[in-house]
Amino acid sequence: MRVKASVKEVVQETPHVRLVRLTWPDFDKFSFRPGQWVGVWSEDFKDENNRPIRRAFSIASLAREPYLELCIARGKGLSRILQDSCPGDVFWVDGPYGVFSLKPSREYLFIAGGTGIAPFRPMVDQALLQGKKTTLIFSMKTPSDFIYRSYFRQLEQNPLFTLVPTITSGEDFPAWKGRKGRCTAFLNEYWKEGIGCYICGPSGLVNDAKTVLLSLGQKEEDIFLDKWE
Repeated sequence: MRVKASVKEVVQETPHVRLVRLTWPDFDKFSFRPGQWVGVWSEDFKDENNRPIRRAFSIASLAREPYLELCIARGKGLSRILQDSCPGDVFWVDGPYGVFSLKPSREYLFIAGGTGIAPFRPMVDQALLQGKKTTLIFSMKTPSDFIYRSYFRQLEQNPLFTLVPTITSGEDFPAWKGRKGRCTAFLNEYWKEGIGCYICGPSGLVNDAKTVLLSLGQKEEDIFLDKWE
């Protein structure tokens, strides 16, 4: 698929993250597997050879939502252009691509860092629709970096879902009721034999979490990764 998409809405989700929602004619025919990504580029952002610079972004929307949602952190290049976009702005989109998707398992453990939460929004939704017990550990720097806070808090009404947010900043946040520190310090509390483990986020978090899971006895073939430098 390769389409010219227009911005439907831009939502300020956290101080540093905006949700960019795109749509196009015949959007209702678009389908994807939770965990996949799309390529995005703009005619206004090109390299020194005047070629558009294409970037990959995880799909954060649910299959039933009438738009393609991207979770964009403040950054440079195309990320900044997307963050600063307005309704009606045009971007090219192709895909979906990727094999980072749910494999059969009786239970799931998701570990996210920062905008690595994006693919887990539809993946957690899929797991719960399948009636599977699901745990999401979400590592963020401060409470204000809690992407999709209201969405996942609402999901806690489902008895199959366990949400474990943790902040890594050494600052004191008296109102914070969640965990503190790196998630690798308490992964053992949520791991069990036979669970399917998915990790998405910065390479440091992904590599460290994988190391801990392997030390606990998780089979390497049952650890699925999506990371960036």
